[in-house]
Amino acid sequence: MTFHFRRLIIIMFALAAALAGRMAPAQPPDPVEASPLEAAEALLERWQDGSGPGLTVSVLRDGETVFSAGAGLANLEYAVPIGPDTPIHAASVSKQFTAFSIMLLADEGSLSLDDDIRTYLPELHARPETVTIRHLLDHMGGYREQSTLFGMAGWRGDDITTQAQQWRLLTRQRGANFPAGAHMEYSNTGYGMLARIVERVSGLSFEDFTRTQIFDPLGMGATLFYTDPSQPLPGRAYSYAPDGDGFAAQPFNYTLVGSTGLQTSTADLLLWAENFETRTIGSDAVFAMMAERAIAGDGQASTFAKGQERRTFHGLDTWSHGGRDAGFRAFLLRVPEAHFAVSVLANRSDIDAAEIAFAMFDVFLADAPGYAAEPLPVWEPATPGQLAAYSGEYAIFPGLIFTISTDGDDLFFAPRGSTQGSPMPQIGEHVFSLNPGLNIAVEFVMDPDGAATAFNYVIGLNGSIPAPRIELAPFDPEGPDLSAYTGRYYSEELVAEYEVSLEDGVLRATHLRLPVIDLAPYQSDIFAGDSSSVRRVEFVRGPDGTVIGCRISGALANDVWFARLP
Repeated sequence: MTFHFRRLIIIMFALAAALAGRMAPAQPPDPVEASPLEAAEALLERWQDGSGPGLTVSVLRDGETVFSAGAGLANLEYAVPIGPDTPIHAASVSKQFTAFSIMLLADEGSLSLDDDIRTYLPELHARPETVTIRHLLDHMGGYREQSTLFGMAGWRGDDITTQAQQWRLLTRQRGANFPAGAHMEYSNTGYGMLARIVERVSGLSFEDFTRTQIFDPLGMGATLFYTDPSQPLPGRAYSYAPDGDGFAAQPFNYTLVGSTGLQTSTADLLLWAENFETRTIGSDAVFAMMAERAIAGDGQASTFAKGQERRTFHGLDTWSHGGRDAGFRAFLLRVPEAHFAVSVLANRSDIDAAEIAFAMFDVFLADAPGYAAEPLPVWEPATPGQLAAYSGEYAIFPGLIFTISTDGDDLFFAPRGSTQGSPMPQIGEHVFSLNPGLNIAVEFVMDPDGAATAFNYVIGLNGSIPAPRIELAPFDPEGPDLSAYTGRYYSEELVAEYEVSLEDGVLRATHLRLPVIDLAPYQSDIFAGDSSSVRRVEFVRGPDGTVIGCRISGALANDVWFARLP
């Protein structure tokens, strides 16, 4: 899944939304009663009043654009309408362009996918194992998530973040989440490194390489990697989120590329999608490399390898990727066997671009050979014993733990330590609905003995996040002497300092530029923080039993060392 973002990774938005507001999913009209064009127009109807931000959709079939329309405004201050040619930030859709750039260089012999990345990026700290370009392409490099590191170091959502700052941060890292190749974990950091490799090998900026090698040859005149927020970009869409009865602008102040940074239009994205058919740029070998899938050491598939997820939907083979940054939403879907593609770009955070893309799939491909809507699942309601088998603690990220419980009749979902959970009605075998309006569900993974070993946090058609089951030791939160943890803690990897203090019986971590973070003990010497960048704090004691430092973990960034200062 992808999952893509600035301070919070894209998934954290969905986690928060799961326990918040509802929004009815997009539903196309009955195809018997409406033509495909009427059905497509109806999907955009709710945003057609022109008073708020919106979206644009373009659809390609058999090499021709069969639908292209916009609804809403690109800029609320000047009432600029949004349309198929409007430049809009596409977030993680950027990744397939980054992967394609690497493939072009590999095809010409300038690099090999099995090269050690430090051949081109020697500033990176050496790791015990070799990290290859292929590892990064497959999201198996194991590097800590850069946006979480920025947040842990004190960056705020309204800060300008540059590529130079990103590189200084990444080259200071001494630890990793896991050995390269051991697991699959969605990585913006890895794709930022790939963009830098493109620059080192080609001698061009990433912006210039993609423009000269991809965008210009394909006629993608509204597309570029946007590396200077002060640079005027005529007609571009701005970013918004619902706020009361209106909308609030969402800050978008960074210049990172590779993992993100693409400004494009839905019309241009169709030119890119068509290139997978015409191969105007790229040899057969390039497209073969783009389609390769890999398996990690633990058996996980490289779901979003090369910036594209492959899945079967309604009987047809599809390739897709979405993106989320600030208030922007993006999704690009290709169906090669039907010679079909749909691009969706939005500038408001409450739009599910994936849902709209797949709804367009249903509208236009219902008559395609091989199309077959999956039958409704047949399942038996879980027995009280089965509900009890699901109960327990599950960790989505270190310190972000959820409790599944049952009263014998219903299943409940709650943050660890919460006394009130959200009831989850069953909607399939081992599948329970957490938020039907946002298509969020919990799907349990069962072992042969009928025990739940994990659950997948399913975010509609956007993908899922695995949450393994964990066992917590019995623990009395009133037991620890909280004064033992107070002091100042400094990380050389982040050039950041926190002061941990005891106030009114609560342990708190303070950074000069961030809101105060409350720390709640839940295991011996382990605390949960209420920040996405500081989710788990594990204090470390020296030989004499005194605390000498701590390891802080956030979303996809594990065990950053902070030494306790004298």
